[in-house]
Amino acid sequence: MIEYVLIFIGSLFLWLPIYYYMVSRWVGDHVVKRVENKEIDLNYLLDEGGVFDSMAGRTVELLKNHMLAEMGQMTRAAQHGDHDGDPASAGIAAAGELLKAVGIKKPPAILQFKLANAMGQMLNNSAAAEPDIMATFDPSDEFYKQ
Repeated sequence: MIEYVLIFIGSLFLWLPIYYYMVSRWVGDHVVKRVENKEIDLNYLLDEGGVFDSMAGRTVELLKNHMLAEMGQMTRAAQHGDHDGDPASAGIAAAGELLKAVGIKKPPAILQFKLANAMGQMLNNSAAAEPDIMATFDPSDEFYKQ
């Protein structure tokens, strides 16, 4: 097993410099020649073709889909998991139950996540607004005479 790892690492040290110093230059020179010979219309690709715009749009859409899938998995895990030690999963589960009580049969993961986040902020704001009981506590003898 160690021999294969060493062979792999050795081949990386051999092929990476060959690719970096030789092959990448050959490919670059070939592409430049094709652009200069008008075989590749670079202006069309950059301006009118929208190749890079559509590529950026597809990338953003893919990342959005992955994010929503991960949120869905997190929501399902929160619904079926133990909520004793994790307040985030308990909040997501509570948000899901609240949305179901409102009438949404299968609430979307992003909606559950946002509602749980809003409920957490409301809880933090209410905890900060409550006066500290210990700040007004007077342990002196005068307090006990009352």
